[in-house]
Amino acid sequence: MATLRYIVNGSALAALGILLVLSQGCGKNDPRNNAIFGTITYRGEPVPAGSITFIPDASQGNSGPAVTISFENGRYDSRAAGVGHIGGPHKIRITGLTGKDSGDEYFPQGTLLFPDYETSADLPKGPSERDFTIPDDWVLPDTAPQPYEGP
Repeated sequence: MATLRYIVNGSALAALGILLVLSQGCGKNDPRNNAIFGTITYRGEPVPAGSITFIPDASQGNSGPAVTISFENGRYDSRAAGVGHIGGPHKIRITGLTGKDSGDEYFPQGTLLFPDYETSADLPKGPSERDFTIPDDWVLPDTAPQPYEGP
């Protein structure tokens, strides 16, 4: 009988421990809690659609999870995505799309406007607004066949 009491008490303690761990919640310790928002323009116009990715720059001593945020009409806001960045030096990658359905199931937001643009920034620990302008000369390579000029 005493053995049964210890098993029941041990099970109750284990269950209590599991509940305590679960009550902390998944993601509560996610360091990506600094909101960031802003605009992305190209050739003087808002980029119709795409994504912006904030990657902690390990070469600058910053490590942690990256975050990718979709955007429309040149506006992005991590608060709408429910996650932010960790602060500190970051590499930033921007993919810009036409925003026009190409009919391709893999590219519902259209085709590329420009090659992925990469830059860097030192982001604050706290909410911030950061605007990005893609250089006008950042263009897709011409894929048209070149005429043969001979030897």
